[in-house]
Amino acid sequence: MVMKFAQTHVVKRSKQATQRNRGAAVVEFASIAPVMILFTFGLIEIGRVTMVRQTATHASREGARVAIRPLSTTQDVVGKVNQELAVLDIIATTIETVPSALHDTEPGANVTVRVRIDLNQVSWVPGYFFFSDGEMVVETVMRRESTK
Repeated sequence: MVMKFAQTHVVKRSKQATQRNRGAAVVEFASIAPVMILFTFGLIEIGRVTMVRQTATHASREGARVAIRPLSTTQDVVGKVNQELAVLDIIATTIETVPSALHDTEPGANVTVRVRIDLNQVSWVPGYFFFSDGEMVVETVMRRESTK
C-alpha cells in the first residue's frame, strides 16, 4: 500500500512540473516573439532594398546603353529606364543624363545616366528603418559611340 501511495505522489508531482514548464515556455515566447518578428521584418526590408538597388543598377546600365547611341535622345533614355523599373512597380524616379543634351555630345565622350529613387517608395513598411527619409542613387558611365 505504501508503494501505491508513493507512485501516485510522484505522478502528481510530475503533472505540476509539466504545467509550470508550460507556463514558463509561454512567458519566454511572449518575451522573445516581438524581437523575432522585428528581425524578420528587418530581413524582409533589407532584401527588398537590395532587390530594388540591383534593379536600379540594371536600369541605369540599360539607359546608358541607349544614351551612347549616336542618334539617341534623353527621352529615349528616360523611357528605357522607366521600362526597366516598371518590373518592380517603381515610379516617380528622377532620371538624369550628363550631359543633359545628348545630341551635343562628341563621340568618345563620357555619358552618365543617374537614377534617384526615394527610399519611402522602396520600403514595404514605410518608416521602418532610419534610412527611409533618404534616396537611393545609382549611376552608370559609358563612352558615346561614333557614327564613323
